[in-house]
Amino acid sequence: MFQYLSCVCRYAIVTGSNQGIGLAICKQLASKGVQVVLTARDKEKGKSAMKTLESCAFFNHLVFHQLDVLDPSSISSLVDFVKSKYGKLDILV
Repeated sequence: MFQYLSCVCRYAIVTGSNQGIGLAICKQLASKGVQVVLTARDKEKGKSAMKTLESCAFFNHLVFHQLDVLDPSSISSLVDFVKSKYGKLDILV
């Protein structure tokens, strides 16, 4: 899965990624060297998801940011974060 990704540093946001398919996508992307922003509406659930992944070898490729896709200020906050930290976005899930 995701074998088309090259070694060039890529940046991804995975929405709703504190559980289920979203969390699995975060794991796969990060294991391939993609810098992943794991997001969740609930800050505590997002932090809990990060805690479950902290023992993984690729943990340094993951970062959490709160995101409620129905809240324009939350979206703006994430956009500002990605612009300032990475300068670009390659993948949005």
